[in-house]
Amino acid sequence: MLVVLALDKLSHKADNLSSMLRPAYESRSLPIRRLSLYKDLSSLQREANHKEYNVFIASESEPSVEMLEYSKRLRRDNENLFILFALERGTDVSVYVRPSVRPSGILFIPLEEKVIRRTFKEIYAEYVRLKDKEDQPSFTFRIGGEYLSLNTAEILFFEAKGKKVAVKTRSQEISFYANFDAVLKQLPEWFVRCHKGFVVNTQQIVKASFTDMLLTLRDKSMIPMSRTYKDSVRLRMEGV
Repeated sequence: MLVVLALDKLSHKADNLSSMLRPAYESRSLPIRRLSLYKDLSSLQREANHKEYNVFIASESEPSVEMLEYSKRLRRDNENLFILFALERGTDVSVYVRPSVRPSGILFIPLEEKVIRRTFKEIYAEYVRLKDKEDQPSFTFRIGGEYLSLNTAEILFFEAKGKKVAVKTRSQEISFYANFDAVLKQLPEWFVRCHKGFVVNTQQIVKASFTDMLLTLRDKSMIPMSRTYKDSVRLRMEGV
């Protein structure tokens, strides 16, 4: 569940941040475990331990240096923090949409309940995805004199290429000297041999055809499966 830090400098406005978040939190209609609401930045900076939160949302009528610097500080301290701004229409949003802040979204006053609900549900879904990714072990391998590590959640499959093994992610393919026995010793149980030339991340499989002996992954990759290993794949998928 989300731990939300909110700064509502527009609490005097109709359909403001406080009037939307507090009832939703109290009725448990949003995935919020804890909500801390402030009406001015000085109180927030003085009282709040911002490292405890995974969502920061703030409303204000016009860009301020103080808000910008505080947002930069939050981003430096937590790369995965979700930062949202609720601004009056006509506000120059480019002040906040910058690499040092990287907001997850911009909302506009007056706020709409359906927009708030949709935004927080999307944030929660992404929070769960990132949390699962953080909990994944890493895979370490050597290329020359350097050691590289990949989060296993990012790995789609391994392919044997002669004396080398290629590890494939959504964005890259890296080859290194190894064999599947050594590779599998490092990997969590959801990685299985599916073919003499492939080890697959079963969490990435979206379709398994035991007739065509073919696996389809999330990135649309098509991986062959052999009769020798199909039962291992089936059993692992049933347990995923």
